[in-house]
Amino acid sequence: MLSSLIARAAGIWLLMVLDGRGLWRARPGRLEARQIAFAKRFVRVATRFKGGLIKLGQVASLRIDVLPEEVSAELERLQDRVDPHPVDEITAQIEAELGRPVDASFARFDAVPLASASLGQVHRAALRSGEEVAVKVLYPGVERSVAVDLAASRLALWLFDFVTVADLRQVHRELEASLLGEMDYVAEGRAAEEMGANLARDPAVDERVRIPAIHWETTARRVLTMEFLSGCKINDRAGVAARGGSSEELVTWATRAFLHMMFRDGFFHCDPHPGNLLLCDDGRLGILDFGMNKRITPEVMHMLRETLLATVSQDAERHADALVAADMIDARDRPAVVELLRLSFSPEYWNLTPKEVAELDFGVFVSRMRAQLKQVRSFRLPDGLVMWSRALSLLMGISTELAPGIRPLEVVGPYVMGFLGGVTPGAAPRPSSAVPGNATGGAP
Repeated sequence: MLSSLIARAAGIWLLMVLDGRGLWRARPGRLEARQIAFAKRFVRVATRFKGGLIKLGQVASLRIDVLPEEVSAELERLQDRVDPHPVDEITAQIEAELGRPVDASFARFDAVPLASASLGQVHRAALRSGEEVAVKVLYPGVERSVAVDLAASRLALWLFDFVTVADLRQVHRELEASLLGEMDYVAEGRAAEEMGANLARDPAVDERVRIPAIHWETTARRVLTMEFLSGCKINDRAGVAARGGSSEELVTWATRAFLHMMFRDGFFHCDPHPGNLLLCDDGRLGILDFGMNKRITPEVMHMLRETLLATVSQDAERHADALVAADMIDARDRPAVVELLRLSFSPEYWNLTPKEVAELDFGVFVSRMRAQLKQVRSFRLPDGLVMWSRALSLLMGISTELAPGIRPLEVVGPYVMGFLGGVTPGAAPRPSSAVPGNATGGAP
């Protein structure tokens, strides 16, 4: 089945290459129809076999910079197409992991799951002490299924790497690491606790954002027990209204929390979609599902800071030096990159005021940087940047959907200005004056 999917995809990519080079002309709408047909077949196969295929499809649906828009739109259907496993399989997995019967660990275990996803499902339960909890259980046998899916996708991306953007293999490496990490629930529990401790350093965020506590006595590699957060998803407009909530306020606090992780901590939740964000009954914003997380190195954060400041000041030499230091290009390609950057600097990034710098869209900036540099043969993305860009794109999506009137400068500005002023992960933010204006009000 996987070989068939790869062969069909290869045929479509070949036709796209031939059409793009003028060697063959497709009838109007023919390529689009083939792409949609392929995406529908992928959705059917992924729904049947679950595991890594669903997760890869869900992530791929967000990568419109890699996949055609028609394919991404069809793959979005995978976000809500995961049927639960029978409860007998789930309880057997719990007993095998914890080494005791389910009723020895839980006073109550609900047979009907709260949610089912690509790798596992969540059930509501009560501990012997009476505390209400959510129990996340990895599907039996899913590790083997994911290993097969990853091997097939590695082959597919290796085959297609020459006809698309230069970072497909890096995309695969990051997705592989993310998938394997999502199947280790002990690591997920530790990530949740670390992110909660990091966010607690900002008293305002700590007061308004809630991270579920982990119950370690009933947690193992394939079973995760956490505090049950009662509430509704932030895109449930009726539920939010019934609880007296405000979509704009929820999006503001979600954005603050994730920007704190990304710009100040360097360790962040990679999946800020509405399904992982709740308006809790106590009025706070709850964040769920910490399996997809990423730690980005100070070197990569320094590269992002340097390249953005170099672009704003039109300094091609500084930009190229940052790319070499981050191992994004080989030193021998530096002269060519300097020349390329001088030709491709966008006028809209020139002579900006500090306020305008703070309003810049980092997702657009990273995409443009990649589009320019993929012409360089040694170009490669550093570890973490794919997931960093993905998280920013998802944040932009929920803002556009739920709070189109939000003022981005008020939320984003302090984080961006502190970041550009040299705040390293884990450090307290500097005042925004750390990025001074020049004589005409522009950024350096």
